[in-house]
Amino acid sequence: MIHVTRLVVLLSAAFQTAPRPRLAVTVDSARHRVVLTYGPFDVAAHSGHMMDGEVAMERFRWPLDAWLRGFQMAVLDSGNRPLSRRLVHHFNLVDFDRRELAYPIVERLLGGGQETEDVLLPATVGLPVVAGHTFGLTLMWRNDTGQNLSQIRFRLTLSWIPRNEVPRPVGAMPIWVDVNWQALGPDDFDAPPGASVKAYAFRLPIGGHLLAASGHLHRGGVSLWIADAENGGVIARSDARRDSAGQVLGMSRTLFGVRGMGPHLEAHHRYVLIAVYDNPTLEPLKSVMAIFVGLFAPDHPDEWPAADPRDSLYQADLAGLTAPPMDMSMDH
Repeated sequence: MIHVTRLVVLLSAAFQTAPRPRLAVTVDSARHRVVLTYGPFDVAAHSGHMMDGEVAMERFRWPLDAWLRGFQMAVLDSGNRPLSRRLVHHFNLVDFDRRELAYPIVERLLGGGQETEDVLLPATVGLPVVAGHTFGLTLMWRNDTGQNLSQIRFRLTLSWIPRNEVPRPVGAMPIWVDVNWQALGPDDFDAPPGASVKAYAFRLPIGGHLLAASGHLHRGGVSLWIADAENGGVIARSDARRDSAGQVLGMSRTLFGVRGMGPHLEAHHRYVLIAVYDNPTLEPLKSVMAIFVGLFAPDHPDEWPAADPRDSLYQADLAGLTAPPMDMSMDH
């Protein structure tokens, strides 16, 4: 009877599922930080597919009224030691109670990927965030180390400015434009061998100044451009820093707000996002992306379009953010 009992205990332990990753939110008022710690995760070595570990959206209530100034990203092992940040394919911090400027979808407040460096804006600029708004954090791993990793965690440290700061910083909102954005479909595309260009025309519902510009590209990516579609004038540009194999190591950033308000984008004017790729292989690069990101200071903040959860595009975007991982191969 004792042996049977021991066998049952051993079998139960063997088939016990790993603990579900949890998101911890810590407010450090003394240093003006909010720390998001997500995990633990067990991440298998890269299997040759895009989705190594897309996790379901983790929601939480944002804890305070403030101006966000920047973020630091880290990956930690079980002993709290830093691991390579390139384990993070991408993360997104979204605000369900606000919408994007260019599209009627969930606002992408912050985001980054393998090529993303930490961000700290000048103290004169801040992203307004509201206590009680429903936020969400998504995370996708890409483990190219050749080894399975266990009990690792993702940490995002957000620096903030108090709302009673004097003088008040310039209020800047995130702006996000995708060169292959589709209302009800995926935004990835294939880059053919050699040089190629992809373009996307868009209009903004309100006017304002562009304070910062950067972007996100996959392997083979060269640059992103925002141009005036009427006269061809270049407004902003972000260039990729690449290795000899075409892997993107980083993207250039321009902070117009350091020297002034930056270029002005007119409401309802036609602009174009241009993505340049140079595929060094003889086969198409599958499922690449090209996304422009920046900071936008609206002329009239109270005219920012409101989020409408009943809108069909908002609902489709919400479903995509919380969808289970797809199994599709890629090379980037």
